[in-house]
Amino acid sequence: MILISGFLAASAFANGSYKDFSANVTADNLKYFAKDLGGLMGAGTFTTGRVLGWGGFQVGPHASMWFKPSDNDTALGDPAKAGAMIMPWMQADIGFPWRIDGFIRAGTWDGLTTAGGGFRWGIFRPTQTEWAFQTMVVAAADAGVADSFSVAHYHGSLVLSMTMKYFTPYISAGVDNTSVTVKDVRSSMDGMVENVWTPRFLAGMNFKLPMYLDLSLAGNWANYGPGAEASFTMRF
Repeated sequence: MILISGFLAASAFANGSYKDFSANVTADNLKYFAKDLGGLMGAGTFTTGRVLGWGGFQVGPHASMWFKPSDNDTALGDPAKAGAMIMPWMQADIGFPWRIDGFIRAGTWDGLTTAGGGFRWGIFRPTQTEWAFQTMVVAAADAGVADSFSVAHYHGSLVLSMTMKYFTPYISAGVDNTSVTVKDVRSSMDGMVENVWTPRFLAGMNFKLPMYLDLSLAGNWANYGPGAEASFTMRF
């Protein structure tokens, strides 16, 4: 929770806001806003490269963050002044047979409310052997709505991790597909839709704590440049 609070404190210094979208969106910057938002929404769908396994359960807060929007994303104002933006989630995961996990998540921040979920599939059978590599595929879908826009987001990624005794390092490469629809009857852009595809990369570490707690920290790279994500969960 301290980590999530740190994310929230960092976002408090941001000048950008989804509430500024209506005043700043144009046909030129909508594409870059959609790319940035897709990277933010696609983050946090996993905390290791391992599936939970049949009967496993995990729940807790997740958060993703860009430090500043991309240079061409002026939909929230001047990128140099807009600063950080955070996307908090509450996420619950459950393990199914055949090395499949399902998860659902929801969150709200600065007038944008989002919800979604997805599946993870472990390509190989999980093992507790140290230094063993694990791989999994992640697929997720989310939807969100704010005063002046709505968003539909789809994500797929491949994750690779290494089994260690007290922590699990992991890396990932994936792609986000994001559609943003302008919803502002005061604007000539009302009803305009922008659909974009963007890659995203990640490197992180999951720490196994006492009392079935897990802490994950990761850095990612998306259209906005460097970002971060974190989670603090209880796992059974």
